[in-house]
Amino acid sequence: MHDKYSSVSLRIACFAVAAAVLALNVPRTAEAIPSYSRQTGLSCATCHTVFPHLTPFGRDFKLHGYVSNNVQLISDHASTRDTAGQGRTILEIPAIPMVSARISSRWNYQSGGNGGNVPHGVVSAGQGFISSPDGYGGKDLVDYLAGSSIYIAGEITPRLGSFIEFGGPDDEGGTVGLGMFDVALVSPDETVAGQNFVYGIRAEDALAAGDPSNSIGTWGLTASLMGLSTHNTLFDPGTAFMEGGELFGMIGDFDGGGLYASIGVYRPTVNQTGNGYVQGAIAGSGAFDGVSGVNSYARVSYYLPPIGKNTYTEIGGFGYFGKLNMTATHLAALTDPNYIDDYYNLGLDFQLQYIGNNNLVELFGLLQTQHDGAFYGIDAFTGLPGYGIAVSRQGFGLKADYYYQSMVGVYVKYLYQTSNQIKDMNVDGAVVGIGCFPWENVNLKLERTFFSTYNIGAAQYGKYVVAGGPSPTAVSASDFDVMAVKLEYLF
Repeated sequence: MHDKYSSVSLRIACFAVAAAVLALNVPRTAEAIPSYSRQTGLSCATCHTVFPHLTPFGRDFKLHGYVSNNVQLISDHASTRDTAGQGRTILEIPAIPMVSARISSRWNYQSGGNGGNVPHGVVSAGQGFISSPDGYGGKDLVDYLAGSSIYIAGEITPRLGSFIEFGGPDDEGGTVGLGMFDVALVSPDETVAGQNFVYGIRAEDALAAGDPSNSIGTWGLTASLMGLSTHNTLFDPGTAFMEGGELFGMIGDFDGGGLYASIGVYRPTVNQTGNGYVQGAIAGSGAFDGVSGVNSYARVSYYLPPIGKNTYTEIGGFGYFGKLNMTATHLAALTDPNYIDDYYNLGLDFQLQYIGNNNLVELFGLLQTQHDGAFYGIDAFTGLPGYGIAVSRQGFGLKADYYYQSMVGVYVKYLYQTSNQIKDMNVDGAVVGIGCFPWENVNLKLERTFFSTYNIGAAQYGKYVVAGGPSPTAVSASDFDVMAVKLEYLF
């Protein structure tokens, strides 16, 4: 443990917050993967600033496939059976198991309003797109077991490592199932033109799961920025699981400056080939016919040399390009049952981190555009169909945080997205929160979510336009604001 975690005053402040929370009968929420620490002997703060954000060391650890030279190994040498010589190493496995787990609890309260159309208390809409780090509950004010996970994470062999998550049960009936999957095989470090060079290959079930920036895909702003909609695209890489792999490489390093690049191919999993994923007018009437070839993904990010001693900057870009087929042979409203969706998603991102001895300041940003060649379903705000029309949407997100001694701090997050074709996609809102780490791997958060535009809320309460009917009844975006307390614990 670092000395910074011995601050008595900060512990008292954390427990004061916790006591106030418990007085409201609020359960708890948390961060980082403990099996990495067990294997390497390093604290979680070595790799993370505030989970899931990474330090330069944490980025390097992820780049190398979650493998570290600090791991204690059990080795088997050919020389044990051949006393004539030293022999070679034929087997090396970690001495410490790769298993760890997470449990989380949550209290959340929706503001409500509009004459009771939007209920007070239980969260009734999709605010998960903007909350940090997880969504809000939809059935109860208090979720004593809001979620749980088991991780198989760490070094498998000296060149092969993993981050594998199995989602566990919760108090709403969830069962065990495969969550995120990232397995990497990485080369030994080499020197090219005087710079360190490393390359490898990853197998993943989520776009950018292995990206060392942790600023896009599942860990970053991307998944949520374009994830809130009933837009019925055939494929949305930020929010749905895939099967695929990437070739990646980096020249240079994260704390002195370097260039990272990856290129990959993906295709949808079974989770995206059923009626449950394609909603609206297609639901119950259409199904995927498969993939036209494979979808492609490319990522480039540049880590600038540090500004001063403790300031790190990253700028990057990414692109995803796909083409999928769908049939809807039982829906009379569709004149042609066969449709093709040409899809692309482009983005730019940046990070700025100051990691001082006592002060942590971080800023993350993302600018993104998404285009579907064929939209299937209904604009849930207007009630009007849009079979086969082209739909584009744009958005940007910002997140900033400040922590003192990595123990207590504040964070702000803002997300905005808009579409000229489908009004239901127009959403913007913000989160303001207080975070506290009384111990490593225990994270208590108190946060408030504010919406300025929330058209999907109007859709959910039947207030959209019906062709030839009356104008919609206004539903205030602020009716969907949420107050929440979260506590996670990992072990």
